[in-house]
Amino acid sequence: MRFLFHGLPCLVLWLFATPASAGSDSAIFGTVIDVATQKPIADMVVTAVSPSLGKEEVVVTDGQGNFRIGHLPPGRYTLRFERMYYHLYVREDLQLQEGHSLRVRAEVAPNPNEPVMGCGP
Repeated sequence: MRFLFHGLPCLVLWLFATPASAGSDSAIFGTVIDVATQKPIADMVVTAVSPSLGKEEVVVTDGQGNFRIGHLPPGRYTLRFERMYYHLYVREDLQLQEGHSLRVRAEVAPNPNEPVMGCGP
């Protein structure tokens, strides 16, 4: 019984600390669209960079062109959108607030100058 009372304050502190950390899940999410066709782009590499992050976070868009980068600390972010046969697209100066999410729509232009790799000589 004595052990129960000594461990109880730690358990109570842990229970109160958990929602605060879980509630601070900030994210950047959105959709990548081909500017020429207005169709979503699958397999686009989306990279988030921020001084507050300390590393790059990289995700790939799904079949509907959607992406989500979660568990981000608040701060100023730059997003890079890269895929073969498309121009590099960069969104800078995105401000992410604690506990909030940013929705980004990126319209990326095809790169007609990039050679298409084919079979044969």
